[in-house]
Amino acid sequence: MNAVIVLTRSLLRQTLRNRQGLFWTLFFPLVLMMVFSFLGNAPSRVSLAVVAPQGASNTVVQAFTRSPVFTVTRLPRVVALREVQRGQLAGALFVPKEPAPHHPIALTLRYNNANALTAQQTVGAVEAYVAETDLALSGHPPWLRVSVRALTHSHTATYLDFLLPGILALMAMQNSLFGIGAGLTRWKEKGVLRRFRATPVLPGQFLAATLVHYVIIGLASALIVLGFSTTVLHATVLIPWGAVLTVLMLGMGTFLAIGFIVAGLSKSQEATVPLINLISFPMMFLSGVFFPVSSLPHLVTEIVQFFPLTYMTNALRGLMSGQFTPHAAAFGTDLLGLAAWLVATGVIAARVWRWE
Repeated sequence: MNAVIVLTRSLLRQTLRNRQGLFWTLFFPLVLMMVFSFLGNAPSRVSLAVVAPQGASNTVVQAFTRSPVFTVTRLPRVVALREVQRGQLAGALFVPKEPAPHHPIALTLRYNNANALTAQQTVGAVEAYVAETDLALSGHPPWLRVSVRALTHSHTATYLDFLLPGILALMAMQNSLFGIGAGLTRWKEKGVLRRFRATPVLPGQFLAATLVHYVIIGLASALIVLGFSTTVLHATVLIPWGAVLTVLMLGMGTFLAIGFIVAGLSKSQEATVPLINLISFPMMFLSGVFFPVSSLPHLVTEIVQFFPLTYMTNALRGLMSGQFTPHAAAFGTDLLGLAAWLVATGVIAARVWRWE
């Protein structure tokens, strides 16, 4: 244990002396947050689940399906609400059974209010299309009526509130992948790891110290970004510390394991960086860090929902926006997804890791 503590302190001192690396680890995410906090997002189509029981108005369902404004998926009630809560869909429209003649059809829209811009776009698009369809079908309003409700009683978030959880997840991925992947490859290339095996330090102690070091750096980075965002940029987010820490630890563990896989497969720094970029860049822009996954094409959404960064971003955003509680089924789904990635990547890392 003493060897692990001494090695961890040594690695931390080395990190603090590397000013360029410290900038990219701690302060670049702050710059990124300041830039994106002034930007919004405007997806071209609204992803909508339509929940229509047997005997529901086919006219309404077909009208929304044909609309160029929406990407419509018919889902059962429970699945639709879960996907909206996880941010995979912008809203769920409930179509009742066909009413008696001359009675209006009362539609209900449930939407995710974790991002104010997306929520406003969803509600505005549905209300406007319902009014347009109502007039076209009946010749005079109001044949259709729509009531809108947020999925939870959480506060309506700004784009900064939406962005913050994604930045935390992105930092965990970047610090872990580049730290372990590039760092261990560099040490292998210079023969540092081989020389370590000739010392009294056990290989397991060295690896434990390395992991503890990067976990400490990752948690410190998250605290700095959270403090800066809430005190300087005035982000208004909830922070259930136990659940947030659990997500961060699972996420960092997964990406550290992927970093070990990269370091085990790579023979040089020149091969490591492109491989890490190949892994991280698609997740950075498709896992919901900067804009909702629901704004992506349906086929892409079906793929990226299984990315580890997507699970991590969804879990953090759900907790910090109030959409999830630590006992929510949707939160449990994201935790299980992260845990599965951690186990799978850990097993692969143990098989491919080489000291030389």
